[in-house]
Amino acid sequence: MKSKGWKSILVFFLGMLTFAVGWFIVSTFIIVERPSPEGIVEDWGQICFWPHEGDVYAAVSPKGCFSPTCTRPTLETGTAVVHRQDYRIELETRFVVVETSRFPLPCVEDCAGGGQVNFNLGGLIPNEYEVHFRNEKIGEMQVYSGRPTPRQCFENPTQ
Repeated sequence: MKSKGWKSILVFFLGMLTFAVGWFIVSTFIIVERPSPEGIVEDWGQICFWPHEGDVYAAVSPKGCFSPTCTRPTLETGTAVVHRQDYRIELETRFVVVETSRFPLPCVEDCAGGGQVNFNLGGLIPNEYEVHFRNEKIGEMQVYSGRPTPRQCFENPTQ
């Protein structure tokens, strides 16, 4: 009678182990969360610059409206290059945003759910800098000398 109890426990344990390994394989290799094409954003919605403790910082948000309760960014990456001799700042970003379910609750209709990429541009020489995003001129940003540099933002006109 005791050997039958141990066999049942062993069979149960092996069954649970098989289930766990199978679920790991299915969830890792078969059920992969892939973003939709509209969830891959390589364009900017807003670019802001502001000073903090001697350095200048930049923040880029993606183009489009993404609800913070029904979407979540899975990738926020980018590069920033400052050409100090030419007074030029080049930015490039990439966002991947996926939908999340809040059933039965509705989505909040503000557009802050796409994420944001932040850059520390370092200490910039006071002057006027051309701002470029993927080789397209966005505008000009001013770094002041002798007085505080204000926060400066650019909005994408095609948003």
